[in-house]
Amino acid sequence: MRSDWILVVLALVSSGCASLKGPAFGAYDSFEPANMRSYAVSEWIDGNALRPVARGYQAVTWGWLRTGVGNVFANLREVDSLLNGFLQLKPERGITSLVRILVNTSVGLGGWFDVATPAGLADPEEDFGQTLAVAGVTRTRYLYIPVLGPSSARDLPGRLFHAALPRLLLGAYYPWWIAMLDGINSRAAALTLSDARDTLALDPYVFTREAFYQRRKFLIFDGNPPREDPFAAFDEFDDPDDAD
Repeated sequence: MRSDWILVVLALVSSGCASLKGPAFGAYDSFEPANMRSYAVSEWIDGNALRPVARGYQAVTWGWLRTGVGNVFANLREVDSLLNGFLQLKPERGITSLVRILVNTSVGLGGWFDVATPAGLADPEEDFGQTLAVAGVTRTRYLYIPVLGPSSARDLPGRLFHAALPRLLLGAYYPWWIAMLDGINSRAAALTLSDARDTLALDPYVFTREAFYQRRKFLIFDGNPPREDPFAAFDEFDDPDDAD
């Protein structure tokens, strides 16, 4: 049943990206006007609600507390990495995630302490979007979802699953106030990055889109993406009559 579900999702995502022409893992912003409006809405919500709340939360909490809370939710969401490591036929990465969950849940007191990473077990960071990319979905349209942030047609199902994992695993033990703590703690952890983007980027929208695609490519190739051909962009101007 699980494999049938995966095939259905793969078929739907592939059909949505089948018309894309261009380099694999390129940035395809076919819906740029709509995405820019979504970005503007998201920035307004973030600037007037999420960011101020996150700054207030950061001001009244200790760093070790925020780290612990983040570790607990990251430990729950590592189930995503475990499942997708095996789905990508990378059993060593799936086993690494399994060991990390067991170690951090037991020795790390429910995931409060990340003891696996200092012990040499780094998070493989696998997800369903990467699984689809490994399965052949190498071109995908960019989507900017208010509050959720940058995503794509390929990555959105996995993003939603990843976000929902604590609820799926804990059920009634993940009430609304725990969900709010999860979200606020995550936003506080990202304040440094968003502040740097706003300070350094000439066009924050373009910067966010390009950073998203580069990060996804980095993860898909397990931290070792192929080198890009600096002259690939000029290939479309080649005259076929000049070929030997």
